[in-house]
Amino acid sequence: MSTIRYSKITIRQPEPLKAKVEKAAALRGMTVTSFINGMLELAADKTLSRIEARELTERDSAILLAMLTKPARPNAALRKAAKRYREMTGA
Repeated sequence: MSTIRYSKITIRQPEPLKAKVEKAAALRGMTVTSFINGMLELAADKTLSRIEARELTERDSAILLAMLTKPARPNAALRKAAKRYREMTGA
């Protein structure tokens, strides 16, 4: 069984923000610490997932570059879709 180790983060915030956080925590039936930890984790997860979704590995970058440099020829389904598009739009 693993034990969680804790560390401390000290922050300063404007009094109106502190009051707002305390109110929000109370309305959720949480301590300020647990409320802040939950919000911090959500913000961190969101930030990390956005950044990780944009990053390509070296392998992915090489594949993408190869695809852009020498694109595949359109297959039958793509040619059919392009024809339908031209007929619908008059392009």
